[in-house]
Amino acid sequence: MFRELCGEKTLKNIVLMTNMWGQVTPQQGADRERQLKDKHFKAAIEKGARLCRHTNTPESARAILGTILKNRPVVLKIQRELVDEQKDIERTGAGKELSREICKVMVKYQSNIKELEEGIRQGAAEDEDGESRDEMEEEKRRLEEEAERLRKDLEDMKSKFEEARREMERRVKARIGEQLKRMKEEHEEEIQRYEKMVKELERDAQGNAVRIKSVRKIIEELRKRVEEELREKASRWKCIVM
Repeated sequence: MFRELCGEKTLKNIVLMTNMWGQVTPQQGADRERQLKDKHFKAAIEKGARLCRHTNTPESARAILGTILKNRPVVLKIQRELVDEQKDIERTGAGKELSREICKVMVKYQSNIKELEEGIRQGAAEDEDGESRDEMEEEKRRLEEEAERLRKDLEDMKSKFEEARREMERRVKARIGEQLKRMKEEHEEEIQRYEKMVKELERDAQGNAVRIKSVRKIIEELRKRVEEELREKASRWKCIVM
């Protein structure tokens, strides 16, 4: 699940921290750390994740924070899937993985419920004592309630992820709008400088006719370049959030 949320390329920014070193001997700690490196975190470490020790000291905490602060921000896999690729949560890697895990649990619950139902039927047929049947009925109700809770949790998760996706999209669009506005303002300032130059040259139009014509040509070309650049960037950014 963690890998599906973050993606392979972001693992180089991951810091895996171990603690409670004061509760084991140095040899025990080193053995467990080696087990983490060689087994549980092996795949992540091979992709660039780092394993750090927090020995319950300010120095070790600062060292870990220093390692994190050196990271360059990267886009998470789920961010790219939700915003850039416009996927519904169920179609993201994390969504599919979560659905698989929930399905496994649901299948297990359903299997247990069926076994209990069969046990209740057999008990009724054999006329067993009511206490045993009551216990099985209670267990069945508990499993059914747990299965329903999981179903509701899944629906709630989908709703929250969709809300987060819309918020992310809103922020991206707002950022794009601000960047386009700033670009336009910067180019307008440059155009205004040239137009001011033309007005100054027009005061002595006869002597500066050639230069005025040259500057006007620069202004026209600049306006065309600005319009093309803004259209190109707006089109490209639009593709990102659509």
